[in-house]
Amino acid sequence: ALLLLFLCFSTAESFAPSQTIKLPCCYSPPKHHQAREGNSRLQPRSCSNSNTSLMSILPRRNFLQSSLLLGTVQIIRRPQAGLAAEETTSISSVSSPEESKPFHSAAYTLKEYTNSIVASRDTNISPKEVYDTISSNYLQEAYDAAIKSNTTPKALDVGAGAGVSTEVLYRLGYHEIDALDWSGEAWTRYVVEDPMGYCPEGVRFYELDDERYLDQWRGANSNTNGGGGGRGDKQQLFDIIVFNFAVNEAKAQQFAKELLNKQHGRLLAPINTSNDYWLKQTYQVMDSEGKVLWSAVDVGAWSVQFQPDVTQDTCSGIWCAPFNGFQKKR
Repeated sequence: ALLLLFLCFSTAESFAPSQTIKLPCCYSPPKHHQAREGNSRLQPRSCSNSNTSLMSILPRRNFLQSSLLLGTVQIIRRPQAGLAAEETTSISSVSSPEESKPFHSAAYTLKEYTNSIVASRDTNISPKEVYDTISSNYLQEAYDAAIKSNTTPKALDVGAGAGVSTEVLYRLGYHEIDALDWSGEAWTRYVVEDPMGYCPEGVRFYELDDERYLDQWRGANSNTNGGGGGRGDKQQLFDIIVFNFAVNEAKAQQFAKELLNKQHGRLLAPINTSNDYWLKQTYQVMDSEGKVLWSAVDVGAWSVQFQPDVTQDTCSGIWCAPFNGFQKKR
């Protein structure tokens, strides 16, 4: 056993840069990179990165666990999977053969009704009513339409935080997800570093705010065709977009009109009851034309109220710049 440990230590430090190494989760560059403007391509850190040493991403102990104790790690994760299976939303039966192991955030079972749970300095796990709303029939319709059109359902999770909303979407059957948040602290803690967390290659995390993401999406899709097709030569449109922070109506409509599938796309967002009023929101579902299909001021016993949009000049308080370290786009 000692000899095997020695060999693993030696091997881990001698990986050549040209080797292709599986990383534990799709992850974007650190937040100080997001200040770079003009990058026209959306480039999360790949799950298979030929230019990154495994030891620069994983602590040595985690590397040994993944190399020597794979069977043990699988056993440890099963109780958590059992707990997750008790949730009202089950993992969709439609899945790719290569993705037998689903996305999981260790924060998934922490959510509770009417209460927010602190996940990091910049992130709260929303009350469970939020995730019940994401699982609503309005959003399920978009998934069903994508399946009927023989396309892979795609979701955009804006303000993904600790990855709880991402897991809800994955359980609904959206196995192609772009998750983004200006702060990657909670995602790192609950998806990347926690041994219970797992991120398949279909889920990509971008440590970007929504405005920088939109700029890069426009650059990447400026010379492509519309129609909601897959990645590559076709424009990448989403079947569903979920906002996990308060936004003005104009921003929600902008994302709906530009990024949603034109035939059946749906957007869910907490919209300020008055422009730039961050103390109260109305949950709304929009179609690709920005038309409101459903709205609610209260969901169950919870009155809809989210963190403010950090990109807005009217954002003030501890969730906003300069108190949280966020740097607005120049």
